Amino acid sequence: MAQQQPQRKVFGVPLAVALFFVGIMLPTAVSLDLGGLRLSAYRVVLILWFIPMLMHLLSGRSGQLNVFDSLLGLHCAWAVAALIKWGGLAQGIESGGIYVIECAGAYLIGRLYIRSYEDFAAMARAYVALVVGMLIFTVPEAITGVHILHDSISSALGGPSAPYIEQRMGLERTFGPFDHPILYGVFSASAFSLAYFIVCERRLSNYLGMAKVAGVSLATFMSLSGGPFVVLLMQGFVASWERVLSRVPGRWAVLFTLFGLAYLAIDFLSTKTPFHVFVNYFTFSKESAYNRILIWEYGTAEVARYPAFGIGLGDWQRPSWMSDSMDNFWLVIAVRYGLPALVLLLALVIGLVVAAGRRKHLPDDWRRARHAWAFTLFGIAVAAATVHLWNALFVLFLFLLGAGAWLTNAKPAAAASEAEPRGSPLPQARAPATLF
Repeated sequence: MAQQQPQRKVFGVPLAVALFFVGIMLPTAVSLDLGGLRLSAYRVVLILWFIPMLMHLLSGRSGQLNVFDSLLGLHCAWAVAALIKWGGLAQGIESGGIYVIECAGAYLIGRLYIRSYEDFAAMARAYVALVVGMLIFTVPEAITGVHILHDSISSALGGPSAPYIEQRMGLERTFGPFDHPILYGVFSASAFSLAYFIVCERRLSNYLGMAKVAGVSLATFMSLSGGPFVVLLMQGFVASWERVLSRVPGRWAVLFTLFGLAYLAIDFLSTKTPFHVFVNYFTFSKESAYNRILIWEYGTAEVARYPAFGIGLGDWQRPSWMSDSMDNFWLVIAVRYGLPALVLLLALVIGLVVAAGRRKHLPDDWRRARHAWAFTLFGIAVAAATVHLWNALFVLFLFLLGAGAWLTNAKPAAAASEAEPRGSPLPQARAPATLF
């Protein structure tokens, strides 16, 4: 394994990671305007670090380029090609450049600065601390309807106030420092598995850790948005499955089989498609579900018309009374950049998880980190079928994706791999070659 260089750390995490977190936590009002190009705080961080990170990657100091890095590069290249095809070279340079900075830059911060269990655990603790600490502002926000962080920062810098969004359950939908409750909710929900497996160490008797798990859940609830609830519920489901069946070989193969059978049963026995059923059960209102179904129908029709390079940043065909908002991240990728871009991104996500999941003889803390990382990605990926991951949420997803890349090839210390901790699952050597 390539030798790591000492990194300057802030609150236990590398400086680049700390600044990245600060960047995504600042409202878009904290931004620079360069000739019509909006440079938000996290974009500034990514731009400043991009070239050094790229040179670092190419040097091999954090391991050689691998198939996953190549998949990301091909995805970015295809997206840029699609933008050039539909908008010309200028759009490819400007919009495509920003997309590469956000997509590859966020991935590289995770890929290059999270290189060990210690790095990952420090990142997880910092992330959870941010989510729980934010409750100081968001709980009063939900009760009073005053968007404390967002509006105070925006007004100080001349930015817009938080838009009006109808209350739910008699509570204000909280923004925190973000531009929409969905952004705040998914940001919060994404910390659930990190809190449970790393901060709490999977021990229900760890009362302080469990309090932070509860804090993450409360923060998610404060958004009162369906997408964040899906992120949370999916993580909670697979975490419960892992806890109850931790000693059962092939438990993940069983789960995937059950998912497949459920899909086929709905497809053959129901008058609705599996997507229709999923949306109906995981959205807050019938109106929201109906809108997402229409988005799916008109969006997939657009993909069928332009499968190779999508439509770029052009407008998609739909009834005039429909909003241009497309609440489905995976569909947005296919519509804008074409099916190849979608396939490459999905291959990156699935490939990383599979590669990490098939490794054996890992110490217990590494297995917990693997569960935390994979379950987080699973929750976000499923929810992304009902929400669009934009701005800070998009770069957060790519960062988390890169932050688990070390699990695919890093080598545990000999001492850590020899000792089998108390209460751990059956030794990997006795289990079949199944995921996790």
